[in-house]
This record gives sequence, C-alpha cells and structure tokens, in this order.
Amino acid sequence: MKKIIYFITLLFLVGCVDLSENMYNDLGKDNYYQTEQEYDAAFMNQYAFLRTMYAWNVFYLQEITTDEACLPQKGRDGYDGGIYQRMHWHTWTDQDIIINGAWQELFKAVGFCNQVLNDLNNSRSDILPENKKKLYIAESRALRAFFYSMLVDMFGNVPIVEKVSELNPPTKTRTEVFNYVEKEIAEVKDQLLRSTDTGSYGRFTQEAALALLSRLYLNAEVYTGTSRLDDCISVSQTLLQKGYQLESTWDAPFAWNNENSKENIWVIPNDEIVANEMSVLFYRNIHWSQRSQWDWKNPNGGWNGVCTVREFIETYDITHDRRCKYDPQNGMYGQFMWGPQFDLSGNPILGTNEYAGQQLDFTLDLPDMVNNKENAGARNIKYKVKVGAQGMENDFALFRIAEINFNLAEATLRKSNEVDSKALEGINKIRTRAGVSTYATGELTLDELYREKGREMCYETLRRTDMIRFGRFIQPMWDKNYTDKETINLFPIPLQATKLNPELKQNPGYTK
Repeated sequence: MKKIIYFITLLFLVGCVDLSENMYNDLGKDNYYQTEQEYDAAFMNQYAFLRTMYAWNVFYLQEITTDEACLPQKGRDGYDGGIYQRMHWHTWTDQDIIINGAWQELFKAVGFCNQVLNDLNNSRSDILPENKKKLYIAESRALRAFFYSMLVDMFGNVPIVEKVSELNPPTKTRTEVFNYVEKEIAEVKDQLLRSTDTGSYGRFTQEAALALLSRLYLNAEVYTGTSRLDDCISVSQTLLQKGYQLESTWDAPFAWNNENSKENIWVIPNDEIVANEMSVLFYRNIHWSQRSQWDWKNPNGGWNGVCTVREFIETYDITHDRRCKYDPQNGMYGQFMWGPQFDLSGNPILGTNEYAGQQLDFTLDLPDMVNNKENAGARNIKYKVKVGAQGMENDFALFRIAEINFNLAEATLRKSNEVDSKALEGINKIRTRAGVSTYATGELTLDELYREKGREMCYETLRRTDMIRFGRFIQPMWDKNYTDKETINLFPIPLQATKLNPELKQNPGYTK
C-alpha cells in the first residue's frame, strides 16, 4: 500500500463520540496509553476526519450551492426529500441534514484534537519522547485551527472550545474566531514539520500553515470587515519561494498516482483498498452503466448524482482548453464528460431508466433542478481513477501552489489594480498547460481572475467562498433567478445544536 500507513491506525477513540449529544470535545472516556505507538495512532487519527468531510458534507456545502455543480433530480433518482434542490436554490433551513452534518463533523474533529492535546499534555516522558510530544502538540493545534477556519467560513460565529467536556460553551464572534485561527497558526507554525522532512507527506506542515494563512487573509474582509491584503501578499510570496512547481499537465495534481506531485502542498492521502472513502468523489458523479467505462471493481457507484450545466461548461474554451475538452471515443482529455458514452472497447454504454436499451448521452441542457432524465448534466472526473481499480487511489489536494498564485494575483489586483508579476507568470503557466492563450499585462482583471480560478479549481471546495468574496453568491444563476439577501452567505447554526446549547447565537436571517 502506498503512503497511507499512518491513516490506517487504531480507531478506538473515534468510536466514542455520540453525535446525538452536543459533545464538542468529550470522547466519552479516559484514554490510557501504554506504548509510544498508541500515542502515534491517536495523533494520526486526527487526520482521518478530513476524508469524510471532504467526501460528503463540506463538499456539498462548498460546491452544490454554487454555479459549478448541482445535484438535480433525475427521474426517480436524486430527490432525497428535496435537500439538494434547497442547496441549489439557497432555501436551506437549520434542520437540513447536510448543514447539521458539516457542523457535527467539524466539532467532532475539534473535539478529537482537544482530547489528543489533553492526552499529550499529560503523557509520560518514559513512553513519549519530548521532541515528538512537542511536535504532536503543535501539529494538533494547527489541525484544530484548520477545522476552525472552515467553521468561520461556513458558520461565522461559533464556540471556541479547547477543553475536554466543556458544557455549553458560549458563542464567539466571527472576528474572534478568525483571530483565534491566526493566533494558533502563528504560535505553532515554526514548530511544524517542513514539507521536505521525512514523514511529512499528508501532514500539516509549515508550508500548509502558510497556505492556510494565504487563504485566511484573502477572505479577512468578508470574515472580519478588515482587509488583510498586505498579509496575504506577504505569506503568498513567501510560499511561492518554497520550491513548489506547477505541473506540466493540468491533471497531474489529481492523477491516481499523484503522491509525487510537485504542485500539491497538502493532501488527504487515499488508498485503493484500505482507505478509499473518498472514492465517492468519483462514483457519486458517474452513471451506473459507466462502470464498464473504467472497469470499476468497487460495488458502489455510479450514483448518477452531481453534475454541471452548460452555463459553467461554456466558461471554458471547450474547443481548446484541455481542462474541459472532451472526446469520449478518443480519450478523456478534460475533467468533464458529456455527449455519447462508450466503454473501454468502444461499445455504446446504455441507459437503465428513461434511456434503457439506448446509448447514454449526457446533455448539458437541463430545464431545472426537478424535471430531468438520467442523462442530465456533464459529469466531473477531475480525479480520474485507475482503470480496473476498486477504489480511489488519488490523493485529494487541499492546498496546491496554483491556488497561491491566484491568491497573490487577486490580493495585488485588489490593493493596487496591478497584478504581481510572479503570480501572473504562474497563472499564465496554468493557462499554457491548459492549451489556451496567456494574459498580457493589464488583461487579467478581477472579473477575469474570478473566471479563470473557477475554470482551474472547480470541484476543489473553493467556489462558494470565492463567490462570496466576489459578491456573486447571492446573485441569480441557473435555475435560481433571484437575488438572495446577504445573510445567505452564512449557513444557519443547526437546530439540533441550538436546542442542546442555549449559549449558541443563531446567524442573522435564520430563526433560532
């Protein structure tokens, strides 16, 4: 198995969380460590939460609420009580399971970090070496800060919890949560592993900390009302000097064997056999009959779920842009499939419902979120699995250097209306490998940067955040012909949480 070993650790702590209770960080029982390996197992298990988040609820909230992805009803499939329609129409409530699921997953992760930190602080020096203890404490704090960066983005005001078994912690303002994330990262950053250190793959390194700060500072004005563009510029420039390189092909950072990518800063490692929960990113999108297109061995999928409509596809130059160019009979060049589908031998793939016995032909033109057939929408295959695989071997990129180029370009454009030359060089490399023309000086405006970042980083759980920062999230889009109130830029605090903790403060626009 490749470099996944540290994820395949003891799960004895995870199973102690009861999500029916408002347990922000109590794992329900004391933990006793008899060996150094047991500390290693508990520490590494903090990373396991990422796989579930980014496969499911965090992905849904960041993607199917935007213009680049949706999960429409297709005949008898995809209704599920209307939850996906509410996500697209921005008519969600504090009782929707996706919102509650993201809240629970994030606070479960925070709670696990707190338990591990508590155990590390009380560890025996004869079992756990002091240098490893210090590293584990710093890295656990950094991971907790990362989880809080997601909470501040999606929910705004939330409790800041650092103690085990804290009952009904009070809400902190969005600014206070932002400041907490910044403080935690600043205090531990230099104690983390470097990306060049042995054993750093998949870990939250010093470079991952810089990437988080770059993203955090870029969104600071949304989160706090105060711009931090200078800080975004500074950390982005520093990170661009760390030796990362844009790959020569657009899809190398997402390939099934992408563990050696020079572009990825921090990833969620996956393994085809032993840690493949994120396979859902692939099989959720494809049609059941497309299993033969990949000789897919996994009993799950395809679910014929998430898709993309014409309006977003046509933001690309679909004739030349390798990120979207598609020819089902002569190679899947890009990240979207549409049109007639063929198996590995070139035979037509047949539908199973409305198109039973007929060739499956994905259409870009959907009437709305409700009245569709099984062939509705283009299917994203950014993370192309290995032919004949049982699961997703591809490691999921949480941060890559392409994003840092966009962050630096945007920050400098917003600050002085001139793009940083190194960032422009990076973005032009991104376009060159995609097979489209580069930007001359003065051509890369904020509006064009927004479009290009969408083309490059679609389905990477950034779109909602970017749309909010550019003022686009509340605007009309396909099958949502109205402008929302700005309160929709935050999700509601889940009803289940507010019932259990009276100290929580509901976000504006929602009823507690």
